[in-house]
Amino acid sequence: MRKPEKVRLFVGAAVVALVAAACGSSKGTTAATTAATSGTTAAAVATTAAPAQTTAAPVETTAAAPKGFTVDSSKCPAEATTALAAGADIKIGITLPQTGPLAAFGAIAQGMQIYFDTINASGGIDGHKVVVDAKDDAYDPKQTVPKATELIEQDKVLATSFMVGTPNVGATRSLFEASCTPQMYVGTGFPAWGDPANHSWTVGGILAYNTEAKIWAAFIAKQKPGAKVAQLVFNNDFGKAYQKQFEADAKTAGLTIVETKIHEGTAANIDNEVTAILAANPDYVIGETTGAFCPKLMAGLAQGGYTGKTIISATCASVSSFFKPVDPAGNGVYLLGQQKDPSDPMWADDPAMKQYYADVAQYGAGADAKNGSILTGYGAGGLTVQTLKDAAKLDGGLTRVNVMNAVWNINYKNPLLFGGTGHLDGTSDAYLSEYSIMLQYDAAKKSQVPTGDTFDVEGKTGLFAG
Repeated sequence: MRKPEKVRLFVGAAVVALVAAACGSSKGTTAATTAATSGTTAAAVATTAAPAQTTAAPVETTAAAPKGFTVDSSKCPAEATTALAAGADIKIGITLPQTGPLAAFGAIAQGMQIYFDTINASGGIDGHKVVVDAKDDAYDPKQTVPKATELIEQDKVLATSFMVGTPNVGATRSLFEASCTPQMYVGTGFPAWGDPANHSWTVGGILAYNTEAKIWAAFIAKQKPGAKVAQLVFNNDFGKAYQKQFEADAKTAGLTIVETKIHEGTAANIDNEVTAILAANPDYVIGETTGAFCPKLMAGLAQGGYTGKTIISATCASVSSFFKPVDPAGNGVYLLGQQKDPSDPMWADDPAMKQYYADVAQYGAGADAKNGSILTGYGAGGLTVQTLKDAAKLDGGLTRVNVMNAVWNINYKNPLLFGGTGHLDGTSDAYLSEYSIMLQYDAAKKSQVPTGDTFDVEGKTGLFAG
């Protein structure tokens, strides 16, 4: 559960969107990822205001030196407190799937490097160029462990940023702790990534999955009291975090779960699961899954003549990656949004989106700017750069310890998100992403249209406490 302490607001850092999201392979789960997930106290507060378009290009704010929480560096190796050599590259590591069924998330690394290149073109950070060191783990935590070890021991990364996959992060968290290497802003919303008292070297970068599930339950109960709900669950900690929280809140909200089907990450299809869900005749279907399974769910429901309503994980927010391939099957599907979609025409005149398109054109080497994963990486790059700038101002300069202290004192506003400011303090606020809006896909417009329901849980997500 989380401690009922005061917190400040953050809208999913990079993604939060996050189209990129983060679940993980169903294999290799460690004790770190099996912690209880139902302890969130975040109450979803809905407003009726639709998001306003931002009028400012991406900017970095200036954070003060740490005033509160700092990591314990007493057991860190000497190199963790040694400043980066003059002129040396700042290496930012990331593991993510560049191959396999969830390879769509691999473009996150490309987007991150594009943002870094915009900074490098102006001299970098204190004379250091920032570079991405990306490793393909195919979403398999058994591959993530040696890749993370390589990042730490051979590549000597200063930090990692936006690593993808709940079991993947869990399988490697102890490696980063032992070496005092920041595992910052991971691209997974597993609630255990907000535990600075026990695991201060890892912090989440997107909306916690249990918070998302609480919002779903409140939204459904408001739309259709007593609704019948069916769930499709990814069989790993990612899916189970959704499942556990949604089932608890559904009961409280008076909803009835009529079917729950679980699928493996290696499944070639989910035809049998969809058939069972359709047979239950639910009012709502919840897609507690990600990657290629989101469009498969939407397509299967449409082919089966389903006339109810569907909500899918925010990890499948990209229109170009997940909706257009099965158009018009996703028409009317709901999801919680935090990041503007670069393929959505409604953001064509948004100044921040224009800047993003210009940067991709200049530094992307032919990258598709409409790819939501590239935008997610670009946003993660901005957050990472601000953290590095903050760390460079601390006594001792760019060290691994200073980078992690800067993480726990971050203040950053990303205008490619729908609202809010990224804030962490490590004492009352351990979660970056606390703001979202409900979107509904319009296949005719190729657009995710805001419903007017805004969920602001600022000050209500606190700290993870087991």
